[in-house]
Amino acid sequence: MIYMYPLNYKIMKHKKILYGLSLIILMACSSCMKPRVELDDSVWGDNAYITTAVLFRYDEVKSQLGYNEVVTGYQNVGITTPTNVVDKAKATVTIIAAKGTDLTKIGIRFSHFAKTIEPVNGAPVAGVVSDFSKGTFVYRLFSADGTVRDWTVYISVAP
Repeated sequence: MIYMYPLNYKIMKHKKILYGLSLIILMACSSCMKPRVELDDSVWGDNAYITTAVLFRYDEVKSQLGYNEVVTGYQNVGITTPTNVVDKAKATVTIIAAKGTDLTKIGIRFSHFAKTIEPVNGAPVAGVVSDFSKGTFVYRLFSADGTVRDWTVYISVAP
């Protein structure tokens, strides 16, 4: 004789397993909702400073690369002269581009220790080829401790 559990028992057993798994998943997901350690950004101090700035352009490059057809790409080429001046006290950067540079088709890269940097009053976005022919731009740096500092960037072309 084979003893059979009632159908209700099997359904109850599966419901208990399902509820148990749901509870474990819920607990696992809710533990990720809050950070375990709050970061204290104020310990980093005032770092709303630019350390270097470089102008660049993209040059088209063609190469065979071992294929039957020529592969076309772009190379990031720095066009800044070694006479750039970063004045931390005045929050200014003076950049002189190489002679003959077309300032309407260049980009700018910054090195800084700030938390974020953003263009102000229509200044071109850093890292994007744009028109820098107007010569003077303002970038706002936000330090981790809450310090905000506006930097003026002067751009010209070597004679």
